[in-house]
Amino acid sequence: MLLLLLLAGTGVFVLTYGMRLRSRRNERLADLYEKAIQNGLDPREIQFSLDEQEQGDPQGNLKAGIILLATALGMVGGIWAAAALPGPFKLVGFALVPGLIGAATLFIHYSVPRPKA
Repeated sequence: MLLLLLLAGTGVFVLTYGMRLRSRRNERLADLYEKAIQNGLDPREIQFSLDEQEQGDPQGNLKAGIILLATALGMVGGIWAAAALPGPFKLVGFALVPGLIGAATLFIHYSVPRPKA
């Protein structure tokens, strides 16, 4: 029950924090539009360059998905190792999570194409 409340609270926090970040970005963009109009500039040109700067990594969702999948597989493997393996081999499960995250980052490094600078 406590775990469920903790996960729900974390989800609500992430959701509200993300909404707040987007709200701040929209306020800054509105201020920039106001200043551009006051100075006689075309706001569409400013918005285009601002969007390019804040676009970020186009492969970001793919990378995050690979890392989250590796973490989930590591957790499942760790639970299986704790239940199925005898004696000190149960500790292998603790090594699976960081090991699979490391493998995921290596996979990303070598397989996901990077845009040229």
